[in-house]
Amino acid sequence: MDFLPLTLDAKNVWDKFLNPFPYRNSSYQFTNLYLWRKFNNTMYFASENYLFIKKGTEEPYFMAPVYKDALHAKEAYTMLFAHMEQNGHDKVLRDVEKSQLEDLKTLPFTFTYELHRDQQEYIYSVEQLRTYQGKALHKKKNHFNQFIRNHEYTIKYIEDSVKECIELAEKWFEENEYSPQLYHELLGIRDLFLNMASFDLKGISVFIDGVCQGFTILEVIQDEVILNHIEKAQKTFNGLYAFLAKTALEEFGDGILYTNREQDLGIPGLRKSKESYMPLFLEEKYVVRFT
Repeated sequence: MDFLPLTLDAKNVWDKFLNPFPYRNSSYQFTNLYLWRKFNNTMYFASENYLFIKKGTEEPYFMAPVYKDALHAKEAYTMLFAHMEQNGHDKVLRDVEKSQLEDLKTLPFTFTYELHRDQQEYIYSVEQLRTYQGKALHKKKNHFNQFIRNHEYTIKYIEDSVKECIELAEKWFEENEYSPQLYHELLGIRDLFLNMASFDLKGISVFIDGVCQGFTILEVIQDEVILNHIEKAQKTFNGLYAFLAKTALEEFGDGILYTNREQDLGIPGLRKSKESYMPLFLEEKYVVRFT
């Protein structure tokens, strides 16, 4: 079983396997995997009936297999476990979403599982974030109003401001403390913008005095969910993040129930920020260990 590096050519494989499944999380979405492929060393193996995803270098790990239909579930897990045993990997799966866990419970395998809080994804009401109605979001509405009151701005679609968005991402990276994760995020942002024709991305950029000061990249991943891949803004403009979140959903959120703003990775500041937008619920993800 030969795993291949994730490239743009693999998108048709993801479309084949993922389109039938209404996953709300970002972990299995091709755009997300492609964005972080260099950081995670993402690789895959696909047959006619199932798809396996592997991440990591020194200690690689596997995600739950994606299969053509339930008839191939047992076969997929059996094949994956055989590969793991042959290559000395622990029989552990990560980023397992709830529907996958429920499928596993119907199969003849013995396992334990635990909720992975740091990887749970924040799901919000599109209607709440595009209006900031209610007491709980009053601060966000104030930040939004502060921005529009204090700044003259121009909004562009991201496809009309690729160069400027990349320049802002580079500047944002330079002004923040270095980390390998932020560096690879920058590489991924460049890749998405330079290959926009290969994706169905949506988003806005905000210009102040002719300079791009913020942008957001979104993608509708199923009929009821729009995923927020990236959101960058200069912190010197108070309220710009609140403006981006609201305005992007005003533009692209019609008829969509939920928006996914992804996980907090256990980072306290990021968790506080995501909680401040008042999620409806957290999309569960599990670590599953087989015996």
